[in-house]
Amino acid sequence: MALDTTIITVAVPKITTQFNALDQVGWVGSAYLITLTAFQPISGSVYRTYNPKTLYISFVILFEVGSTLCAAAPEIEVFILGRAIAGIGAAGLLQGALGIITFISPLEKRPIHMAVIISVFGISSSMGPILGGVFTDRVSWRWCFYINLPLGLLALVLVVFFMRLKTFERNSTKEAGWKSTHKDFDVIGIVLLLGFVSCLCIALQDGGINQPWNSSEVIGLLVGFGLMKVAFWVWQWHLGEKALIPVRFLRQRTVAFGSGFLFCDNMSNYLKLYYLPFYFQSVRGTSAIRSGVDYIALAVPQFVALLVSGGLVTRFGHYMPVILVGQVICTIGTGLLTRIDITTPTAHWVTFLALTGIGLGMGINAPHIAIQAVMETHGSESDVFLANGVATFFSQLGGTIAIPIGNAFLLNGLGKYIPQYAPELSAQTVVRAGPLAIDRLSQSTVTVHSIRLAYSKAIQHILIYALAVVCFSIPVACGMQWLNVKKVSQERESRKRGTTNEVGENTIKAG
Repeated sequence: MALDTTIITVAVPKITTQFNALDQVGWVGSAYLITLTAFQPISGSVYRTYNPKTLYISFVILFEVGSTLCAAAPEIEVFILGRAIAGIGAAGLLQGALGIITFISPLEKRPIHMAVIISVFGISSSMGPILGGVFTDRVSWRWCFYINLPLGLLALVLVVFFMRLKTFERNSTKEAGWKSTHKDFDVIGIVLLLGFVSCLCIALQDGGINQPWNSSEVIGLLVGFGLMKVAFWVWQWHLGEKALIPVRFLRQRTVAFGSGFLFCDNMSNYLKLYYLPFYFQSVRGTSAIRSGVDYIALAVPQFVALLVSGGLVTRFGHYMPVILVGQVICTIGTGLLTRIDITTPTAHWVTFLALTGIGLGMGINAPHIAIQAVMETHGSESDVFLANGVATFFSQLGGTIAIPIGNAFLLNGLGKYIPQYAPELSAQTVVRAGPLAIDRLSQSTVTVHSIRLAYSKAIQHILIYALAVVCFSIPVACGMQWLNVKKVSQERESRKRGTTNEVGENTIKAG
């Protein structure tokens, strides 16, 4: 899943150029992220209900089906459908990884164990852009998805034969079987959730580009988004514990503010993940392979910072200082990135990317640890799945919204700067040609340089927006509780021992 997240980023310019679909670049990412976002709480709910190992295997298979459709897609519409199906599978894989760790690791060891698990995500993410570049330049971008088939088969075999879980907590719902359990699924909530997320993404994708912002279509989509969102939360409140996202979780400040922080953090991350390859390939004129190598400047520091921050939280127990220091570093790095243009020296943008990566790596893991600590104190093991589902939902929602917002900045920026820097060409001509066909638009090196400059200015607008989001995340993070994971774990063990001793004394008295 991690490989799939980043391997596509350097291939997006080639995919949109081949399908003549630069105006659909938002959907290339959003189709995946809409279903990934919407099915986070859904998958958290089913993991609470059924055997986690069986579900994990099912989601692996679903992810592979979506990847196969993407690899064989004859048209952009089929490709987008495949991304949507893969997103459902990815939601289950992500929720499974975050939840299953609660069955195999005590709380005090989870920061480093989760860091190890997410570091696999980091390693794969680092490899993704390079592999994507190699496939795109030397073979075909389709191999960015064919590669998932053997890897998925390997993962499937490993899970089937080597995953061993402790007996997970059972309740009456789990024991009741499918016939009674499926009646408790929040089908209305699922429909409303998919509806309002889709309306928002379509409005952001089309507004100011395919349709004016004051058009009836865009206004209708935004109104539909607002009405369905309100209806969704009213319905969640009405259902109580049977809801897709039980409202009680959002009354807990760490879950609420942690979710808000992850929303901002992932929005900023996806803006860079999807649109920095446009800077490398469209502005600097590098190949897809070189673009993947350049991305390492952000990915490797992010991976190292992730491991270091996990070790620090495990050693000292405090996660809030790690989050805040990380966000300050990320703010500095992102602020410097807003200055990159067509003439920026390599040493400069590499340093800016490294600072940004360190900040992102320090902040990505800690909110999940904070939420698990709170759930260990005030909830149950099954609550960990749902709370993580809520947090991950908002995290992925940030990424989902980020891509069409970034696409709007890119296309509107080209619409503004192409007439300014290359008046002999229309903005629509440049957009239709695609980001990798700049050299073919004109025989004049001056005109080609001007087009690259227009792309550079448009991408700067995306990065300025990313900076604003990172800045906003700092006060949001301060709303979380300042807990010590080691202390929470020790108190939980003391309560368990006290309960055990009390049961033993009562048994002796009864005897």
